[in-house]
Amino acid sequence: MLQFASYDKQTVYDEEKGCHVCEISYDIMEETELLIRILSFGPVVEVLGPERMRKQIRQRIVHQMIHME
Repeated sequence: MLQFASYDKQTVYDEEKGCHVCEISYDIMEETELLIRILSFGPVVEVLGPERMRKQIRQRIVHQMIHME
């Protein structure tokens, strides 16, 4: 959680799914920085929303995969 120390956040443990869910509040001007921090975790995290953020993550991953070939 140190990566997100500068953000307002709320984290809960979902016993049913066996995982932690973290809701982060951020200024839209900081979205790119937050996106980079999230991507640094690789496949260990899943972004549940907002859809705009999920779309940006998908686009960056696809872009990286294309440039690896």
